[in-house]
Amino acid sequence: MLYDLFNKFLELSESQRPNYRKSLGKAKENWSHIIQLTLEVPSLFEVIYSSVQGTCRGIKDQRLMDFIPGYRLIHIDEILEEQKILDNLIANEVERVLALPLLVNYSSDYICWVKIKEEESCICVLLHDEGELKVMYRTPEKFLETIIEFYKEEVYFLDKEGYLDYNWEKEGNIGLSLNPSVEYWTL
Repeated sequence: MLYDLFNKFLELSESQRPNYRKSLGKAKENWSHIIQLTLEVPSLFEVIYSSVQGTCRGIKDQRLMDFIPGYRLIHIDEILEEQKILDNLIANEVERVLALPLLVNYSSDYICWVKIKEEESCICVLLHDEGELKVMYRTPEKFLETIIEFYKEEVYFLDKEGYLDYNWEKEGNIGLSLNPSVEYWTL
């Protein structure tokens, strides 16, 4: 299911920004060793990084930077560096949380895969100036399903310069309707 959702996301991204998929590069054979996990690689990472490499911080065509508006998919070669930054930001939660960075913006705000003790994994946002993980999506599937809906409902669009942008109000309404039990969407 995650593979289908990720491919649908790529298809919708590509329909607005031709060459987006190509800009993500083809997966590296040793991608799972780069992450250096002592546990099984989360299925969301398996799906994404077995398909693409991600977006380098210094991508030349900035119009292809964003996975979602404001956030890029961390390139596999940069993931360990971003992991160190994320770990420092959540230092007070490290003992009870495993968080892996997935998306990042220029301010070092993260959208990450999180597993809290024995609970199911979820997708959280961490704003660098707050230092607290906030659940955005209860499951990785819901993360991709919601982003797909944002594309379908034209929440995401290209601005006049060709950069990915979004309708803030519409995003909130659709995000809440698809994630009604998640506090992030009620704020």
